Amino acid sequence: MPRDQGIRLVHETREGRTRLRVDGLRAAPELCRRVEALLASTGTCHRVEARATTGSVLLHLRAETRGKDVIGLVRDVLARALAGEEGPRLQQAAPLEAGQALPLDDLVELHGADVTRGLSAAEAGVRLARQGENRLPEDERRSQLALFARQFQSLPIAMLGVSSLVSLATGGAADALATMTVVAINSVFGFVTEGQAEAAINSLMGVGGMPVPVLRNGVEVQVPGRAVVTGDILLVRPGLQVAADARLIASRGLMVDESILTGESEAVSKRHDAPFSADAPIGARTAMLHAGTLVAEGSGSALVVATGARTAAARVALLSGQAERPRAPVEAELDALGERLAKLSLAACALFFGVGWARGLALTEILKDTLALAVAAVPEGLPVVATTTMSLGLKRMQRRGILVRELGAVEALGAMQVICVDKTGTLTQNRLSVELAAAGMQEVDATGDPKLLLLARLAALASLAEVNDGRAFGSSATERAVLDFALSLGQVPDALLHEAPVTQRVDRTLRRPWTGSLHEGAHPVMVVKGAPERVLEMCDHVMSENGPRTLTEVDRARILALNDRMAGRPARVLAFAEGPCPETPEAPNGLTWHGLLGMIDPLRSDAPAFVGAMHRAGLRTIMITGDQTATARAIAEQLDLSAGAPLRIVDAPQLGNMPPDLLSAVALETHVFSRVSAEHKQTIIRALQRTGLVVGMTGDGVNDSPALKTADVGIAMGASGADLAREVANVVIRDDALGTLADAVAQGRTVYRNIRRALEFLVTTNLSEIAVGIIEAAHGPGELETPMELLWINLVSDVLPGLGLALADPDDDILDQPPRGADEPIIPPAHFRRMLIDSSGIAVATLASHFVGLARFGPGPQTRSMTYLSLSLGQLLYTLFCQRSDVRHLRPERLLENRALDTAVLVSSGLAVLPFFVTPLRRLMGIAQIGPGAAAVALGCAAAPAASVLIRRGLFLRLDEVEGRP
Repeated sequence: MPRDQGIRLVHETREGRTRLRVDGLRAAPELCRRVEALLASTGTCHRVEARATTGSVLLHLRAETRGKDVIGLVRDVLARALAGEEGPRLQQAAPLEAGQALPLDDLVELHGADVTRGLSAAEAGVRLARQGENRLPEDERRSQLALFARQFQSLPIAMLGVSSLVSLATGGAADALATMTVVAINSVFGFVTEGQAEAAINSLMGVGGMPVPVLRNGVEVQVPGRAVVTGDILLVRPGLQVAADARLIASRGLMVDESILTGESEAVSKRHDAPFSADAPIGARTAMLHAGTLVAEGSGSALVVATGARTAAARVALLSGQAERPRAPVEAELDALGERLAKLSLAACALFFGVGWARGLALTEILKDTLALAVAAVPEGLPVVATTTMSLGLKRMQRRGILVRELGAVEALGAMQVICVDKTGTLTQNRLSVELAAAGMQEVDATGDPKLLLLARLAALASLAEVNDGRAFGSSATERAVLDFALSLGQVPDALLHEAPVTQRVDRTLRRPWTGSLHEGAHPVMVVKGAPERVLEMCDHVMSENGPRTLTEVDRARILALNDRMAGRPARVLAFAEGPCPETPEAPNGLTWHGLLGMIDPLRSDAPAFVGAMHRAGLRTIMITGDQTATARAIAEQLDLSAGAPLRIVDAPQLGNMPPDLLSAVALETHVFSRVSAEHKQTIIRALQRTGLVVGMTGDGVNDSPALKTADVGIAMGASGADLAREVANVVIRDDALGTLADAVAQGRTVYRNIRRALEFLVTTNLSEIAVGIIEAAHGPGELETPMELLWINLVSDVLPGLGLALADPDDDILDQPPRGADEPIIPPAHFRRMLIDSSGIAVATLASHFVGLARFGPGPQTRSMTYLSLSLGQLLYTLFCQRSDVRHLRPERLLENRALDTAVLVSSGLAVLPFFVTPLRRLMGIAQIGPGAAAVALGCAAAPAASVLIRRGLFLRLDEVEGRP
């Protein structure tokens, strides 16, 4: 293996996956982070991971790069990282392909391109084979084997596995087989459910085959986007989605929507002759086009300089690949509880072993009885109930159009305490519509106003969009909005242009913020639309009720004030004017002012209701947007984002040098972050998570994907969102409807409450079994229940009743309560005290039956039968009283309203008494038939725990009444 100054090539695949061992990285996480960032900025790989635990670097290299070629590069990067150098910030990301900021001629020579003929078909094929397809790097999807293996990673499952091994070692093959059957059922159920969710989300991913116009052999051809290579000449026109990063060769009135990368909703101007530096932020690269962006208007051509993993969009994808999603809260809590149960089980077993040893029992007998106690201590139904509860919630949400990739995300939705919402495309529709109009010098809303109809006529003549099925399409969102406005007032562009055909157009430039069109006909005119201040400078008349009149200075002041009011709502405002065709179309004058149109990216219809629902549910809702502060403020006020409190807005560039602790404090108090980049979003999410909160993030663009991956709950838009956003999210809204997300939060909370209730039931019953076992062992030899008997009790009295509890309907106030505290355990202390009381009641009643059996039959199968009957049926009857955590809230008349639980108790009761009718099963469990008298005693003891709960409820309610508590 090649070696270079402490760097060794460990492994390399043909696909470019390379592992290097680097001295100095082990146990140095901060150094690893710097190395990752610096290597990512070089463009040699599309994914990189430096691991402090092993001292290795994992690289996914581009097609033409080999592992031995990067050893020197890694050595240099390591030296820079040791010197404290950081990787470039994303919002100031250098182009991934070296030399993108070179003069155009040099760049053409560097790529061996021909700007007039393009590449030959043969050369394009060679480059495609060398560079690979033009695709964004994807996260490595989990294999079916990895998905199945994931189901065995919980501690309760591990505990059951150890229990089965001990059973096998001590001759209990049947016990081991029964335990492993429980494990297998749980794992297969989780595997199938998660696999279905993964397949549903993957079905939304695009295929990457959209045709792109390029020059090949001097002829325009359409090639699939994945087949574009560096050196290709892209032909740029409205409606084109840019296939790769490209340097402009020529441009004419070019406007590009870069919101998928920057979050800015307005299209930006592009010019081939505009300079930019290598470290210019994406939004300032005026001479560059970036993969995934959309050409809004204008035309041109561009030289492809980076494809696939080397594009700016891939840099954002790299952040997503390096992000790690926190575990779902319930997973961590179940593991913590499992650890406590394991310790309790070990302590009980140690105590039991010590008692048996002190009494001089045989070692084999002690081990057998200790195993029985261990089986009693482990709630076999816990993994099944937890997995199934989340699975059922997942399937219900799938039917409502919400796809959940992982079971843990169901509960994480309900655990959310903060939700960060992207504005453009999530809260808003990411499309402009005319909401404000001013004809002459005043706002109007009457569609029949003659001046408004004249304004609509100019809008139809000036728009660059086209009409299809009564709606505007093509060009930019601005042009479509203008044309839709004209259509709404009955203006027909085809008819108007037939009467006054266009003879010439004047395109917008950075120095000319307006467009113009010259029309011939009976009265040749020039129509101008654009920035109000500049259009007003070209006017000396204004349209009034009686026709054009001279424009005075007072009129100009009124128009500018009107423009300011409309812009502050906020709206993108365009002015319209017309006049005689000038000799110099680029410098018209003497125009007549017709009015203003204000365009707004409208809120989704369900956005206000969604924000209101989140507020009622106690979730802090934070809006994150790439828009300017004024726009963000207006949207936030429309949504009442601050719920009546003073609105706090932070401009994201202010976050750059803020210490982490201060940033976390600021994030907790902020309602809106404006002018954010992809890295800012990820930084904000992490700042909130440092405070211990469970954070959700919604988004739809490539620039949202790092934050979606970092958040505890990443929620992507499935209909309109980018593929990368859907790929990294663990929740996808299929139809983009925000209203269903509120249902998902309610379902998540219901899942958690039901898991908690089922868990409390399981732990309570298992504590009762531990107590019974210890007292039986301490009382005398041969009294303890057999392992198979205890396993059967756990299976029939745990799994089905637990599932019945899991299917309880949501509480009426599920979305009217605040989310649970970040440090609240899954079983709060007050609940645990109640569980101890209830488990003691079950244990005392069972032991009463046990000692009656001892007095009558002595140690043996008949006594075990009485104990078994009291314990199993007592636990099943107690299930009905576990539907509410506080006995004060129990309503005896509603105990039988949960049909699923009622059915579970009936079926489980049948299974509990089944051994008395099946001789082989009865022998396997070590019990025997008992007479009517003994059965009556056992059944009476079984009913005692439920009766004690009702008695306690009555006492508590009476005490509340005496003390005047509600």
